[in-house]
Amino acid sequence: MEISGLFWFAIVAMVLIAVGFVGWPLLKDSRKSILLIVAIAVPITAAGMYTLLGSPDVDATGHRSSPAAATEKPKEKIGSVASMLDGLAIRLRENPDDGGSWLLLARSYKHLNRIDEAIDAYEHAAALGQVDADLAALSGSGDGTSKNAPEDDAGAARIYGNVKLAAEFSDVVQATDTVFIFAKAVNGPPAPLAVLQRPASELPIDFMLNDSQSMIEGMKLSNFDEVIVTARITRGSDATVALQGLEAKSDTVRIADNRHLDLTIQ
Repeated sequence: MEISGLFWFAIVAMVLIAVGFVGWPLLKDSRKSILLIVAIAVPITAAGMYTLLGSPDVDATGHRSSPAAATEKPKEKIGSVASMLDGLAIRLRENPDDGGSWLLLARSYKHLNRIDEAIDAYEHAAALGQVDADLAALSGSGDGTSKNAPEDDAGAARIYGNVKLAAEFSDVVQATDTVFIFAKAVNGPPAPLAVLQRPASELPIDFMLNDSQSMIEGMKLSNFDEVIVTARITRGSDATVALQGLEAKSDTVRIADNRHLDLTIQ
């Protein structure tokens, strides 16, 4: 039996009960009295049942509900979020240097439990200087800012340290300038093995370079034993031209030594 049938059955039952208890004593006196009682009892009982149960197949918005409608709305919502993220991913293919958007994409994928895609997006974000401790733990790359190597990542190829600007050049550098930190192989290819880009406003900067920041397929820190790390300030996005020659270079760094670097740009 449908809910609406139960609803009306309950109303009729209550009316009959009311008539039985109230009308029977008056049966001997007057049939008109019974009719009057029924006329009063029916609307009162119906109103009471409506208040108690409400309309059985109408939702809070005044529309009739159905099992299908109850399951369609969550699916539509999830579908719209997924479509939005797919659109963001497409835009990032056209503008891959937007680190903040890569980080947003990674967090959103993680929220939807799309873990592999979250890790991939976060690796792009980390390469552009956007770090997140939870996502770093998810990808196993560390948080990107610690001076001490995480215990669970001790065997990974990475270089970490601090970059600061010499005080006498503080008036030369603007907050909108860019700091590039990169590692090149000693006696290896000229292209950097790992690159980190941060705004000059964040100086001094704690940094970590690792395989997730590789710019060329097959060229990673883990493929080489020794590198030289350079920190360079540029006015613009061209990492090859230092602002008034402002840069710092490390000596030869053995990746296996896992030592902290201190670089002063001057």
